[in-house]
Amino acid sequence: MSILNVGEIHGSTENNREIMMESSNNLVITGTLAHDRLGRFTLPVGTTAERPSSPTAGHMRYNTTLSYVEVYNGSAWYRASSGILGTVGTEGSPATSSSQLAGLPSGLYWFQPSGQTKYQMYVDNTRNGGGWVMMAHVRTSTCQDHMTNAAVRISGTTGPRLTDTSTSKMADSWINAFVNNSLYTGSTRYWMEATDFNKNVFIDSNATVDLLDSAQNENARTRISNSYQGTLDDRNPNTGTRGFGDHHTSGGTYFAWGRHPESGGNCGFREDSNGASNGYLWVK
Repeated sequence: MSILNVGEIHGSTENNREIMMESSNNLVITGTLAHDRLGRFTLPVGTTAERPSSPTAGHMRYNTTLSYVEVYNGSAWYRASSGILGTVGTEGSPATSSSQLAGLPSGLYWFQPSGQTKYQMYVDNTRNGGGWVMMAHVRTSTCQDHMTNAAVRISGTTGPRLTDTSTSKMADSWINAFVNNSLYTGSTRYWMEATDFNKNVFIDSNATVDLLDSAQNENARTRISNSYQGTLDDRNPNTGTRGFGDHHTSGGTYFAWGRHPESGGNCGFREDSNGASNGYLWVK
């Protein structure tokens, strides 16, 4: 066997600079393979829909839909990012709890609580300990659409997204099923983030999800804090507060999922002195 030692090697212009090997042979590189003179090697890039129709074991690509590198093992595409190789959180193997995705980057992952349809959901794996799944994107432009037990603008198997310009929301039944499967054991599994107030309300983990009716119907929905796993303040507000929180008695400290829908015009997250805000409902 002969060994060729060169600084650089290029194919001919007649062959589009490609180096051709006989079909029965492989090009073996003992050192580092650099794609260009800056030492970079670029993987094939594409969406989930653009995956090769007939992949073979060892195929590797960067999935722009899911924001991670994936490898085909001969039967399924595995996630290979942040030093972790696995399928949990993929369409073929959806997660049942966000804690199964610990250590992975924020992004889109598949979930399927027991007895429910699977959905591709956005996960914030960075803030407040990570593991937060976006269950609703509340927009004041669509006013009181979030004050319902039903799903809102959920198309196919796509959950709420950061880029939504109208309110989107998972059904209360799906959120409660997710909570029942969750492995989180802390004190504040619900997080309302009001982006216009720049305020946060964390809700007692003992609460169940009912995002239409009065929060007064279950006291845990009114035991809240401004900090993750912080001391819970029992607000016990009047019947006008809907879902979670307190719109009425906090002097701007807290806010509510909704306020007096029967009055009309009480859009978005609400607080008497702060007014209305866009925001997100996160659950873990």
